[in-house]
Amino acid sequence: MKCRIHPAIGIARVGNSPEEYFIGPEVPGIMPTPQSGYKDTQGRIKRQAAKFRIYGLDSEGKVVRELKMSDPDLDSISWSVHLANKKAAWYDFDLALDIPAAEGIRSNRRNANLQTVEERKKLIIDPGSRTVSRPNERAHFDTGTFLDQQVNLGEIRADEDGHLLVLGGFGHSSAPGGNEVYTFANNDGWHDDTSDGPVCAQVVIAGVPIEVEPAWVIVAPPDYAPGIAGIVSMYDVAYEVGHSFNPEPIQVSFRKHILPILQRFSSTQWVNEGFYQEFGYRAPWDFLNPDLLAHLADPSPANRPLREEIFEKFRHPSYEKMERDAWPPMYGDGMDIPANNPRNWLAMTHLQYTWLKRWAQGDFIADNAEVSTPVETLEELPIDKRPHALDEAALEWTLGGAFHPGCEATWPLRIASLYSAPLRIKHADDCGRTEDYGPVLTPEIALSPQGPLSGGSLPGDLTRWMAVPWQTDTASCRSGYEPKINKYLPTFWPARVPNHVLSEANYQKVMDAQLTMPERQDAFDTRNDWLEAFPSSTENLNRFIEEWYKVGMIVRQEGPADTKRFPPSIHVEMWNELKKS
Repeated sequence: MKCRIHPAIGIARVGNSPEEYFIGPEVPGIMPTPQSGYKDTQGRIKRQAAKFRIYGLDSEGKVVRELKMSDPDLDSISWSVHLANKKAAWYDFDLALDIPAAEGIRSNRRNANLQTVEERKKLIIDPGSRTVSRPNERAHFDTGTFLDQQVNLGEIRADEDGHLLVLGGFGHSSAPGGNEVYTFANNDGWHDDTSDGPVCAQVVIAGVPIEVEPAWVIVAPPDYAPGIAGIVSMYDVAYEVGHSFNPEPIQVSFRKHILPILQRFSSTQWVNEGFYQEFGYRAPWDFLNPDLLAHLADPSPANRPLREEIFEKFRHPSYEKMERDAWPPMYGDGMDIPANNPRNWLAMTHLQYTWLKRWAQGDFIADNAEVSTPVETLEELPIDKRPHALDEAALEWTLGGAFHPGCEATWPLRIASLYSAPLRIKHADDCGRTEDYGPVLTPEIALSPQGPLSGGSLPGDLTRWMAVPWQTDTASCRSGYEPKINKYLPTFWPARVPNHVLSEANYQKVMDAQLTMPERQDAFDTRNDWLEAFPSSTENLNRFIEEWYKVGMIVRQEGPADTKRFPPSIHVEMWNELKKS
């Protein structure tokens, strides 16, 4: 017998509510809504916990059971997690180093004024490993330091069944030397309390230790628009890498492969006005419209011109030419103003593009009309489907671009050497692993067989490529950087960092049957700037570091029942306590 931890990559998120938290998604397509909302009664954001489970496999690798501490034949389960934050001791983020536009890039060390081994060790927040082995046991990552200042990276807990919960830090960022931030990604003297690291377990049955395949956890910034998926997710990126391990043919399903892509375009209407105008309710390309979907799900030759018209709008993932107006209307890894390379914009993954092409040609399963009962909890799935469901659900609400650098993790997630198996991060041996690649990091060094993406990962290795502190990237990356061309598009990450949102006040007008229809429609059409209280400036970058939790969360609400003029569900900005000053 062998055991494996799932999800293979779990996602936790920081929050400043001292005790309240919620469990991250465990079923694909379902974003759980905390019973009392995403903020506590004081308006503080709840942490998202990453939940891990252990599954037993037979000699053929088939899932046979989930293991729990209460199982009568089980001697013990012991969980161990090692979180670290290495951002300040890593290199500047300048550009994704695996794209042609990075040629000639030389990324300097962050905090390069600290040069000795001992000085640079003080930039790494590493409290060491923590272990829990009893139901409801807790262990805290509160002994790490940054420049001799204590930093709390969170905790782990075993729940009543012995599943592991990983809760990250509290969104606290600071500079012990009193530096102010000045840029979106590389602020010397600063730290935050995001982190990542390996998740391991020891299982003993009838006195015999059982091999357990480990997992990984990433502690990321908050998701300010839960329930709205990015156009390209980290799951899409990691799945494509995993497919290269075993490139078996894939039969394209409309429901599984095509519909999610199209519907993400339309769900983005709640966080960006340009998407609302082009893909929103009753817009030209409203991919939530059942009548339109009926045509798109029909593989007959009669609907091929419509399918091909849509497919031709997508940007080619080879990036061989400039395609400014192609889909998706989002910035890419090589974003610059004015645009100077094809990667200024985002493309779907190669696999997604292939699926869309086959769909356009009519080579797909027309399964959109199939009736199935929605699965909302993991326990509703057959036991053998649960592990992959956990893997997919954890990553589908994360972003797979633009990697500039990103929200949860960045471009190394598409490098095959990072993985030991599909979706599973390769763990490194602490012994003999170098962390020093010289005063500058180049694409040649980063991607070499001796580089940081070969030989496995250590705690903190994934999040070190991200912005420090995370708040400066969140407050900097918006949309419509060339307003003379388009005020709203392209955009960066509206599914995590919204641009334009429907306010609670306007939502209430939409729901008010006593108002005239023009008044209600005008309220529905009005979108507010989500970061209105933080206009772009260095001063407001520093403010956002302290006030990041005061902006609104974009949450799903029911649409009005008295009219068909509005959609059945509406995503609304709620709990926005900070008013424009």
